[in-house]
Amino acid sequence: MTLREALLAAGRPSTGAPFPFFLCCGCEPLHLTTFLKAHMRGRLTPTGRGVNVTTGRFGDLAGNIERALAAEGSAPLVVVLDWPDLDPRLGLREASRPGLNDEIAILEEVRARVGRLGTLLTRAAVDRRVALALPAGPVPPWMQGMPGQATTFMLRLRESAASLASACSAAGVRVADSLPGEPYDFRSYLNTGFPYPVSYADALSAQLAALVLPAPPKKGLVTDLDNTLWMGIVGDDGPDNVHWSIDRHARVHGIYQQFLGGLSAQGVLIGVASKNDSAPVAEALARPDLLLDSQSVFPVVANWGTKSASLRRIAETWNIGLDSIVFVDDSLLELAEVQQELPEVECVHFPSDATALLETLRALALRFGRESTNQEDRLRASSLRAGSELASLAAHTNPETLLSGLQGRLTFDFQREAFDPRVLELLNKTNQFNLNGRRWEEGEFRQFLAGPDSVLCVVHYQDRFGPLGKIAVAAGRRVGGALRAESWVMSCRAFSRRIEFATLRALFEEGGVDAVLFEWTATARNGPAREALELLLGPIGDTGLLSLDRETFLARCPRLYDGPTESGTSLPLGD
Repeated sequence: MTLREALLAAGRPSTGAPFPFFLCCGCEPLHLTTFLKAHMRGRLTPTGRGVNVTTGRFGDLAGNIERALAAEGSAPLVVVLDWPDLDPRLGLREASRPGLNDEIAILEEVRARVGRLGTLLTRAAVDRRVALALPAGPVPPWMQGMPGQATTFMLRLRESAASLASACSAAGVRVADSLPGEPYDFRSYLNTGFPYPVSYADALSAQLAALVLPAPPKKGLVTDLDNTLWMGIVGDDGPDNVHWSIDRHARVHGIYQQFLGGLSAQGVLIGVASKNDSAPVAEALARPDLLLDSQSVFPVVANWGTKSASLRRIAETWNIGLDSIVFVDDSLLELAEVQQELPEVECVHFPSDATALLETLRALALRFGRESTNQEDRLRASSLRAGSELASLAAHTNPETLLSGLQGRLTFDFQREAFDPRVLELLNKTNQFNLNGRRWEEGEFRQFLAGPDSVLCVVHYQDRFGPLGKIAVAAGRRVGGALRAESWVMSCRAFSRRIEFATLRALFEEGGVDAVLFEWTATARNGPAREALELLLGPIGDTGLLSLDRETFLARCPRLYDGPTESGTSLPLGD
């Protein structure tokens, strides 16, 4: 992005309340402010919101952070660190006479400032999103040693910066990765106090904006097989004669299998869409030398129909939107067919060249990147298999008989002392069983947790098909003897088990309320939430504050097949 483009993007008309954030640095923010606003606006495009950035005083990084923390609200914090912020003698604008003991004194000052900054940033990360960029520019030439050799002084400087990054990352701060390109413009720094070339400021701003407003990661990857997952045509060559080993010059396919295995371990769904007969495909996927656990691949759709039809079927099985899927195929023709029929699907060409493959896999990794992997991510594929088996049983079994034999067990956690990223993820990514489509910003949610009248109910589930982990969340505030539910969501993986009604029962019994007030708004996709509410309340409109009292709930709640209720927050479902 050029500076002119950034100025135009940052100045576009907006709607709604602007998105606020603080930019804290010791240098003159100048173009960094412009590029950050532009990249933030780009990420807020679906909402139409503008951006309001607050900067601080030149040369006072720690003071700028303290003033941001003292301000009202929990706006995100973007911190750009440079060497002079750790000691002015590490910069080129300060005039000082070098001394024999400068290095010792500088290292002592750096350690002291690193400790103070670490304390401030750790405190900031408690109730807001914080992004940190480490020093990238040079130190004065008279502090450097022999060409090509890192001095003890420089290694200790970098060690101090790395220790700050490590401590901050452990506290929840998002630390920016290093960037290619020249990170320093000496003339600009002397004339204006702004140390970065425009191109570097653009790249750095794009990365920081992504840390503050990350794009939702893709949920599933669907892959072709022949000349993609393996080298060869399984229908012609046979299951034993497709290859992915280095001695068969097919290592690129082995690397791809390993990559898919890594994605699967992080909770990404892996499926197959192949134009083939199912028998040889099943045989090849069962080979013990496959570098991808075949149990992590589900579903496998092998037929002679179009790839777009197979992708629709896979999306329905996964119960996710097509826009959450990436499709990988070596055939440009197949990719074009899918792109034409399913423009929401991101299509990626599988290259035969090894260098191009590494670049492709790096790009794919970014599509699925997430800050951490939780238990629910790891359970996703197995729970989908279980859901498919449950659906098959449901087609041939009386619903009441099926539910009574699930041996389901729910646990309701009403603790809200600690921030749980999985809970926020559920609130912000769940669409079908969603009370109103509300999305929470991290700082806003942390403030909610700290509220004296706040109620948070997190639901865990398991049955004879296995555990699903945390699958539902209700969040609201007590108003007299009622609970005003601001958000109520449930993962689609938990549908058809009456968990929504058991959750309401827990809110009445353990939450100690006489009524639940629902902040209801219909969306394009929350039909399942409407169905549950209408079963209890009768027809409802598209928006409004709905009231459900305890007596009405008990009279209309479907049977939940309860065993004896245990003490605490565990409630069994099933005989």
